[in-house]
Amino acid sequence: MREPSIAVVVPNRNDARYLPRCLSSILDQEVKPEELIVVDDQSTDDSVAIIRSLIVDNPRAQLVVNPLNLGTNGALNEGLRRVQSEYVLFLAANDFVLPGIFARAKACLARSPGVGLWSALAWLVDEEDRPIRLHLSPVVALKDALFTPEHCVKLAHRFGSWLTGGTIIYHRDALRTAGGFDPAYGGLSDLITALVVASQHGAAYSPEPFAAIRVHSNSFLSSTLTDVARLETMLKRLGERGPQMSPQLFGASFLDRTALRFRFAAVRASGGAAISEISARTAGWRRLALLIADRLVPAVLRTTRVALAFLILRPFDVLPTLWNRLLGCTAVWLRLRLRGRAPPS
Repeated sequence: MREPSIAVVVPNRNDARYLPRCLSSILDQEVKPEELIVVDDQSTDDSVAIIRSLIVDNPRAQLVVNPLNLGTNGALNEGLRRVQSEYVLFLAANDFVLPGIFARAKACLARSPGVGLWSALAWLVDEEDRPIRLHLSPVVALKDALFTPEHCVKLAHRFGSWLTGGTIIYHRDALRTAGGFDPAYGGLSDLITALVVASQHGAAYSPEPFAAIRVHSNSFLSSTLTDVARLETMLKRLGERGPQMSPQLFGASFLDRTALRFRFAAVRASGGAAISEISARTAGWRRLALLIADRLVPAVLRTTRVALAFLILRPFDVLPTLWNRLLGCTAVWLRLRLRGRAPPS
């Protein structure tokens, strides 16, 4: 089995504070990636100087300074354009990877040559690197697994986003064929692209955390979700372009569920404040139920409002959330404790 080559692309704009942890987590791995491409997107802090100092003696690493501000997805695509390796991981500059990620990914990908991507689990950490909890991604297997494109379509229908950003290592050519990351989808672009690639080329999966995702205010994803009007424009675009990108994935039922999942994500991102605005975008009994919840539950009861919105918008996700997310992540956490695998610090 031939192990594939892996590149890492790190887009950065004004994240100088987090760059040392991010880049050292890549460069200090026992099994290293073949390439590290840091794309600075017109930072106004001292990011460029920090990047240069951290990669100065590393022939695997290069810095790309965009002459114009391209935005996060533009920076990702610029990095993708320069990748020479067979596979590529895109890592936000404020996140970091954990020891063993490239060794495990290469071993899994070697057993399934040509597969569209590999994904694992991740920890959530705060702005001071303190661990919060496991990211509640669906646990879709309890050991390393390979899923066919058909199985990936079923997983997407059942769970929506079942792949964990920060750990997704894409087949470079499959990602390029899918069109890279569409800036029109904002912070949801990587989620959509990953589902498309998996639906066409299959996916490998490891049920262990190999990255740390930082929870912080004003993230790229939260800024996307809190703009409800823009979110509806994205959903319309997805309804038109999705069947062209992956007809086996973007059927009517999946598009309906995706709209409901994204609308709930907007409610959650707003702490329940967006219920009224989302109700106006919803039809039938769901619209009435959201209006009632909005009127009866005070704004200060944020958790209650979000929980009610989940039950109204996503009743089909209740069992998968309890079984594959909550119980699945609990099982993974217990196994890590038994093995002495502490969360990152």
